[in-house]
Amino acid sequence: MHYHDPLGFPLTAAPRWPGDPWADRAAAVYDAVSALGFGTFGRLAEHVRALPVARTTRPDDPMAVLHEGCGTGSAKHRLLATVAQGGGHFEVMLTLGIYAMSEANSPGVGAVLEAAAQSSIPATRCYLTIDHQRFDFTGDVRGTDTPFMALSAEYFLSPDALAEREGPLHRQALTHWAELHGLSEHAAWALHLACSAARDRTADEPPAPARR
Repeated sequence: MHYHDPLGFPLTAAPRWPGDPWADRAAAVYDAVSALGFGTFGRLAEHVRALPVARTTRPDDPMAVLHEGCGTGSAKHRLLATVAQGGGHFEVMLTLGIYAMSEANSPGVGAVLEAAAQSSIPATRCYLTIDHQRFDFTGDVRGTDTPFMALSAEYFLSPDALAEREGPLHRQALTHWAELHGLSEHAAWALHLACSAARDRTADEPPAPARR
């Protein structure tokens, strides 16, 4: 049986599309990453997964994830999609998912949601879709479930459009959810921020020592 690894393509020989500004920028990122010697896209993706989840100081620069050694899920997957597409692999699609964030898939948010008499709240998650498969290289804390199990919508975005579209798409989903649950948009956004802070605190906590 032939096994196809959708992440196994080499990072060599980037094609060029003269006259397409974004393609030129993506190819430049591809060349810069290829020169670092990862060899294959899969090795790059695993390196990115292992980096700490934190905001970079230069959100407009995809290479900041590698230069600063960290990145949010959005920044990490924007870099990966840019590299793949800069090398001509447009089957690698940057995907923004809207999912129901809960204690099961985002440890730490349960107490905040319970205090607000809610079981979940809409949140966004960036990942890659390749050959109808989802790949998440965020590398953050996992719960008993994954965000993929609670998806309500998916959007396939160009890497250069992520920054301007992620916020509005999230607010649109959150506003609709707030209306259904009798909350103001302001209250829903405040609850989302509180949940995000609780999730991030949990992610920063050292693992509990093993019991003997």
